[in-house]
Amino acid sequence: MTTRAIIDELIASCRAVGTTHVFGVPGGGSNLEVVGSAQAQGLAFVLTHTETAAASMAGVAGELTGAPGVCVGTRGPGAASMVNGVAQANLDRQPMLAITDCVAGQDAGRISHQRLDQQALMGSVAKASVVLDGHNPAAPAAVVALTRSGVPGPVHVDIDPSAPTVAPVPVDALGIADPAGFDAAIAVVRGSQRPVVVVGLGAVMQSPDARAATVDAVATFAAKTHAPVLCTYKARGMVPDEASWCAGVATGATIESPVLDAADCVLGVGFDPIELIPAPWNYGAPLVQLTPYAITDSSYFGDHLATEVVGPLVELLEACTEVATAQWEAGTGQRFRTEANAELLAVGTDDPQGLTPQEVVTVARAVAPRGTLATVDAGAHMFPAMQLWEVDEPCGLLISCGLATMGLSLPAAIAAAALPPGRPVVCFTGDGGLGLVLNELETLARLALPVVVVVFNDASLSLIAAKQKPEGHGGRLAVDYLGSDFASIAESLGICGESVDTVADYEDALRAAFASGLPALLDVRVDPSAYARILDAVRGPR
Repeated sequence: MTTRAIIDELIASCRAVGTTHVFGVPGGGSNLEVVGSAQAQGLAFVLTHTETAAASMAGVAGELTGAPGVCVGTRGPGAASMVNGVAQANLDRQPMLAITDCVAGQDAGRISHQRLDQQALMGSVAKASVVLDGHNPAAPAAVVALTRSGVPGPVHVDIDPSAPTVAPVPVDALGIADPAGFDAAIAVVRGSQRPVVVVGLGAVMQSPDARAATVDAVATFAAKTHAPVLCTYKARGMVPDEASWCAGVATGATIESPVLDAADCVLGVGFDPIELIPAPWNYGAPLVQLTPYAITDSSYFGDHLATEVVGPLVELLEACTEVATAQWEAGTGQRFRTEANAELLAVGTDDPQGLTPQEVVTVARAVAPRGTLATVDAGAHMFPAMQLWEVDEPCGLLISCGLATMGLSLPAAIAAAALPPGRPVVCFTGDGGLGLVLNELETLARLALPVVVVVFNDASLSLIAAKQKPEGHGGRLAVDYLGSDFASIAESLGICGESVDTVADYEDALRAAFASGLPALLDVRVDPSAYARILDAVRGPR
């Protein structure tokens, strides 16, 4: 097969499972043929400014749709630039295909320019790195299937018809529920009087139909038992915030401890420890894990793990619901959540200079149209954003958890707004995170997507500043920037920008931005003085 024929088969395999977009920066060679093949087969191509952003967009597309997102880049520097986005997809379990150009095997002894060992490079951050040589007609479909089988994740592909020897495409064996583990899980649930449910990443990274069915199954269990249900960052919306059993957020830290301390059983539903902060899991209740894939990369829960059952989440939850006899008082979960949010909202300063971080989130939530999706960057602002932004459906709030990388929020917002059904998006980002992907504002302007970028601007890496010890560890030189006028930068790139420093001006600017249906950027002056206390409220004293 020719290079184009291999690419056509690969794109056709993606299209067959629901892929709609390809993101990237072509650099010549076969990656231009990827763009041409995608366009010929009806997939939209989105030109980005960096391969990192393209990979981030592809990962988010995979998360939202369940079909692998696709990104493309050139060999050498393109592949190297793609690494962070591929690593993000890997640790957030997002199905994604990363396609790069390569130095052909027949030329490897002659050409050293831009030649890297891309299988070694990508193999260290992807689920797999493979070469398609066209000799196995079934290989393209197998590569696409690999992104979604077992633990979902990114697969890197080089295309080289001249490759001398190509390893077969690896295949994941799907986990099957272990009968002994299943019986043990049922016994723990049957004997529990105070179960607490924790819904996590694995429940989200299913097909949209399976995800929706899991939402219903969790609700059925909670309605019968009134058990409080916590959702990890990635699982926000798997339980609507307004549900009486919604108990708030699980991070592996402090804010959820009143809920978990009251439990005599923790029932994990797709609860993947890759999301949790690296603090000890000290809750005494036995943990029963129901998971669509085996957790093989961590022993995080240690002796607290009573049993892990791998299998279809809905069937496993239905079996647990059938034997559950617990009966919490109705509304217990919502009371826990209300108390936690009240504690966070109470953190403040006597004389704030600008808006408080909490105000930036709560005002946006009040003004934004119903159904608005939010993306959140890593940084100090994520604590109020992830806790206080109201969510009523899965994937309504997107963040990087496994890798926890800065610079995801804007690419994620672009991908989310570009995909059907074209819902409005608010992008919460810090000045540091936005600085990493600043030129993607032009991508947003060019696509004219309904995204409102909200910048928590305090000219500092505030989360790192909050973590600094009294002795300094670099002092302010390690965390402070000179400061940027992001509103003016946005204007220069074709986006309506506005700087605000009062709640009233912020509300007015938000209303105008959402009403326009066009890209907008609000450069919000934020008082960072409360961040250290917010961090303590969420994660405990440092």
